[in-house]
Amino acid sequence: MPKKPNYAEYSKDELIDKITELEQRKKYGLVWESEREPEKVVTQCKKQFPVLKEVKSKSIQNDPVKPTHILIEGDNYHALSVLNYTHQNAIDVIYIDPPFNTGNKSWKYNNAFVDSEDSFRHSKWITMMDKRLRLAKNLLNEKGVIVVAIDDYECHTLRLLMDEIFNENNRLGIITLVNKAEGRTDDKFIATAHEYMVVYAKNSEHAKINGLPLPEEKILEKYPLKDDISLYRYKPLRRGGSNSRRVDRPNLFYPVYFRKSDGEIALLKFNKSIEILPIDSFGVERVWQWGKSTFNERMKTEILIKESKNTPSGLDIHRKVRLNNTTKVKSFWYSPKYNAAAHGTKLLEDILGKNRAFEYPKSLYAVLDTLIATTSDNSIVLDFFAGSGTTAHAVLELNKIDDGKRQVILNTNNENDICKNVCYPRVKNVINGYKNKKGRKIEGFGENLKYFKTSFVPAKLTDSNKEKLTKQSVEMLCLKENTFESVLDLDNIKIFKNNDHYTGILFDEEEIQNFKEQIKDFDLPVSVYVFSLGDDNFAEEFSDIKDKVKVCSIPVAILRVYKRIFR
Repeated sequence: MPKKPNYAEYSKDELIDKITELEQRKKYGLVWESEREPEKVVTQCKKQFPVLKEVKSKSIQNDPVKPTHILIEGDNYHALSVLNYTHQNAIDVIYIDPPFNTGNKSWKYNNAFVDSEDSFRHSKWITMMDKRLRLAKNLLNEKGVIVVAIDDYECHTLRLLMDEIFNENNRLGIITLVNKAEGRTDDKFIATAHEYMVVYAKNSEHAKINGLPLPEEKILEKYPLKDDISLYRYKPLRRGGSNSRRVDRPNLFYPVYFRKSDGEIALLKFNKSIEILPIDSFGVERVWQWGKSTFNERMKTEILIKESKNTPSGLDIHRKVRLNNTTKVKSFWYSPKYNAAAHGTKLLEDILGKNRAFEYPKSLYAVLDTLIATTSDNSIVLDFFAGSGTTAHAVLELNKIDDGKRQVILNTNNENDICKNVCYPRVKNVINGYKNKKGRKIEGFGENLKYFKTSFVPAKLTDSNKEKLTKQSVEMLCLKENTFESVLDLDNIKIFKNNDHYTGILFDEEEIQNFKEQIKDFDLPVSVYVFSLGDDNFAEEFSDIKDKVKVCSIPVAILRVYKRIFR
């Protein structure tokens, strides 16, 4: 433990300085013990340039029209550092399931397992998460959302940490997920049946959360009636809750007239009609859900007037609420499909067999519903604690459901051969298809995968470093552009493509004219990167074909190292 200072020995000026320091400290928030020894993965990035190196033997190519997903093997701090060059402000959704810090040696800090006897266990966990969440925040676009799975050990700590990094105003909510309804039998006092998902936005003003599908068995229960248009139910036209009083919305307070004998309805008083006002059973003047013009349009087909003992007129107006097969995301998720044993552990065993089991995989459906709530059909999803690869499985499943083009970027280390023996084989099997434990063939999703490993380029002037940086820069720019199909591979010109555009990479500005000749017949737009020791991005050189070519800036970190090595 650090030695406690003896303030009695301080001079007056030293005491004033100390008081000033203490007054400037946070009065509320998260405070933890500073690192005794800097995290090695962090210091490594300061000495060398992190890059990604493709393992081509693990590439899966099925259909060029379908998305190409990314799996990165390596420490997530290194992977996030590289993604900050290639995907800054580009990620739509981050879903992570970090170590819960239970004290059971489930994670390492500085290459040593952290257990329950480590008095700095919580500080190490916060330090680890803090660095990675700050890098991750840079990757989210303005509409981006991050979801972090956690349990009681660090939930409250995580919330404070994310309040600090993302701002509490961007907290969208905390979901309680019942993943083991019977509870843990090994809990001493109260059997834990749940965990949490902490949800934040990059900017809550731009974020969107989608509704979840209404279970089939709930549809008829919720919408028991049917007409020529759809299933429906009735709901009072009179507004309730906040902003529902006459003083709040006076334009929505108006009389409706009804004649019992023939069911005639109008907004103007007529013979033998009864006046109906939006006054509740307590005599409070409320307002209607609709304005007069909307009421006029819908009163013949969407309105039902019932007798009521709780209104001054003895009548109440109801409107049709038509089938909506989605429901607003709630803060409490309870369903058998979220059971982690049945739809996590057993599913993984079905895909890989028992000999390659993984501790505590998430229910596929818990992650699937999370992605339904947070993604659109072309979102980029990142999981940098990928573990068994459940997030990739969920993205593939969701793409099949709605014919989406979502792309997932996974990152996991190879501790205990997790990446090699669990994550990659699982993703490979669900893409290509597999036989389950019963011998039944499970059809694959037919999408594509690129496999990368984190690596480093020393920032020293050597021929081998030049060659390595050149090669890895190409791979990282292809990753940035999501273009992996090689079209042209010359010494100083590289061209790649996907379904919607080409990527050109030039290592010699003297090759610009040659490059323009190479692309003259291309029928898709072209993104071009020109490496140079100067500061010109060469936009002027492409002004004659600006409708076809977009000149892109090389990520600053890549260019900085390039200039250092090639100076």
